[in-house]
Amino acid sequence: MRILLGGIIFLLVCLVGISAQAQNPWVLYDDFNSEFMDIEKWTTSERRDGGVMILESVRELHGGRLHMMGRAFGNTSIPYSWTRAGDVNSSFGMGKVFQSLKVSVKVNDVEVTGCPSSNTSFSSSRARLATFFFNANAKENPPPWNNSIGNVLVQFRIQRSSISTDKPQLLEVLADVGKCSDATCYGASEVTVVSLGNIMLGQWATIQVDWDIENSRFNLKLNKEPTIVVPYAWEVNHPPSSPWNALGVANRIANCPAEERAMGFIDAEFENLFVRELPPSP
Repeated sequence: MRILLGGIIFLLVCLVGISAQAQNPWVLYDDFNSEFMDIEKWTTSERRDGGVMILESVRELHGGRLHMMGRAFGNTSIPYSWTRAGDVNSSFGMGKVFQSLKVSVKVNDVEVTGCPSSNTSFSSSRARLATFFFNANAKENPPPWNNSIGNVLVQFRIQRSSISTDKPQLLEVLADVGKCSDATCYGASEVTVVSLGNIMLGQWATIQVDWDIENSRFNLKLNKEPTIVVPYAWEVNHPPSSPWNALGVANRIANCPAEERAMGFIDAEFENLFVRELPPSP
């Protein structure tokens, strides 16, 4: 019996070893310990739409961390019935698609308001990791370059909303999996939103996404909490039309016609960004 049990254990160890070897290892993409952001690794952008104004923004390396901040105000004249974006992004990967991404995030401060009465859409402010994994357009319909329609997006959001009833120091951690429905991916279809838990303001959290290609699913993780599995039914027909991976701070601000402007503010730090390359094509 001992010989049989020993043989089974040895076989399991071998199988685990083979599985681990088949997957590319984690690579530290950036530990943010340099004086300035590396132009070979990073590009930057800000996004404002629907009259949103970003009055303050920060993007800097400080103390081995990427520090980002954004304060945005909504419109008071255009009666949009939803929220509009005011984002500060730091994009990485330089056109690469990764199988896995992992980063530590800490939200230092957040403040967000909605409309008193004119718009029932709520505002939210978030620190985020967002990435495109593949394009699900039909095989005979490859996506045009720089058009996000059909790109499959995974986004982590560590956020506070203007309608939250949680304690002021508590942040929710959400993840979205969806397919872009317009050229800029402002809208998405077939979206799955999952809650990964909560963290406290000022608390470091590690977020991680793994693309399980063989089983058509994404594995999402917050700290040492159980992995959340999100399956998908889309066909992996093309690479993303415009590969995009980004860390950022983002405000979704409600428009408040003839009322006081809604506002979103988020101050966050990122530490130790790891990536795992896609395995080579068979």
